[in-house]
This record gives sequence, structure tokens and C-alpha cells, in this order.
Amino acid sequence: MRFISLVLVFLLSVTLLTAGEVPVDTLWNSANNSYSVGNYQEAAQLYEQILNENGESAEIYFNLGNACFKQNLLGAAHLNYERARRLDPTNPDILHNLDFVKAMQIDKIDEVQDIFITTWLDNVMNIFTGKAWSTVFFTLITLSLLLLSFFIFSQTSRIRKLSFSGFCLFILLSVTSFYLGYRQRNQTLNRSEAIIYSQEVVVKSTPNNSGSDLFIIHEGLKVRIIDKQENYYRIILDDGKSQGWIPRESAEII
Repeated sequence: MRFISLVLVFLLSVTLLTAGEVPVDTLWNSANNSYSVGNYQEAAQLYEQILNENGESAEIYFNLGNACFKQNLLGAAHLNYERARRLDPTNPDILHNLDFVKAMQIDKIDEVQDIFITTWLDNVMNIFTGKAWSTVFFTLITLSLLLLSFFIFSQTSRIRKLSFSGFCLFILLSVTSFYLGYRQRNQTLNRSEAIIYSQEVVVKSTPNNSGSDLFIIHEGLKVRIIDKQENYYRIILDDGKSQGWIPRESAEII
């Protein structure tokens, strides 16, 4: 009897805790309906609620970015498009909107061009997500072991040669896929890029208000964080030279 009472109390508690929750489909439809009738602020709030309750999603970040863009919130739009690209790096709609919002920025920075091999690796890396790269790696390892077994147990010289060549090729490909997956995961976990949220930020020479003014940057610009101290970020721009300190509240990490 005591056990049954405890079970009933537990079920009642769960019911009370979940009674106030709104199903994600309902929130999603409400957000989309708000967006379609031009209520972009409400749509953005609902998309944020979905993210808070159900975790990250490229589609939700993309829609949230659109809702922010419609409100002329350039920093928030850029931030959410970047977060959407991090989860779905080859989506053409995300990439198109990112290019569009970057073109509207006040600050025009001459980016340092990466060497060819770095650019090529990044392009190949972004073909798949991190989870997909894991699948590719284990598939290639499995094929490598299968070819190795043919090499070991086959009695035919031609099959042994072909299987050994295939084994070497698939091992090379598996190592490459592992590296690309690791590189992508490392970039995802070690988030060092941020979007300027304030309309205008004065970059200082020191992490306090007493430092001299170096230059001014504006809402929507993407910067890289190279150091942190108390309430300040030390940032560097894409030109590879311009750097200084900004208040933490003026930027949001991607």
C-alpha cells in the first residue's frame, strides 16, 4: 500500500511539472504563423523558447535569424545565421542569407586570405556534419579491415595485390576523415568567434575604461576572441592586425 502511494505521488508530480509545457509542434506552428502575419518579435520569442526547451537546431536558428533580420536586428540575425551554419554548413539558404547580412554591415574588413590547403580543408570539412564524418570514418575502417582479411586469407596473387592496395587507400581515407571530423568538432567546441551586438563599440587598448581608444566597430561584425579578462574580451578582426579590448556585453559568442 505504501509503495502504491509513493508511485501515485510520483505520477502526480510528473503530471504537475509537465502540465504547463507546450508541445514543440504547437510552438513551431505558432512561431511560423506569427512570422507569416508580420509579428516578427513574437515569432523570435517563440523560436527562442523552442531552442531553450528542445536544444539546438539549424532550422530554428535560421528562422530566428530571419525574424531578427525583419526587425533590423543585424547583430542577432548574423549571430543566428552563423549558429545555423555551424550545424548545417552546406545549406544554401543559410549561406545565402549570411552573405546578404554581411553585405549590409557598416564595417568592411579586408580579410587575410588563408593558404590554399587551409581553405581546401575547410571546404571539404564542411561537406558533412561531425556526426556524418564519424559514420564515414567507421565505414572506411570496416572496409579497410575487410580488404585486409582478403589480403591475409586469399590464395590468389592478384586478389592479394588488389586487396592490399585497397587496404592502403581506405586506411589513408579513414585517417583523413578522422582528421576532418576532429577538426570540425574542435571548431564547434572551442568557440572563439563572436558577433558584435551593440550598435557601436569603441575598442580599447586595455581591458578597462581608462585605456585609449583604438578604433570603432559596429553591430553585426564578426570578430575572433583571443583573450578574456574579467568583463572584457580581447578581439582581433579578420584583417589579422586590428585588435583590442571590448566589453563582454557588447558581443555574443557564436
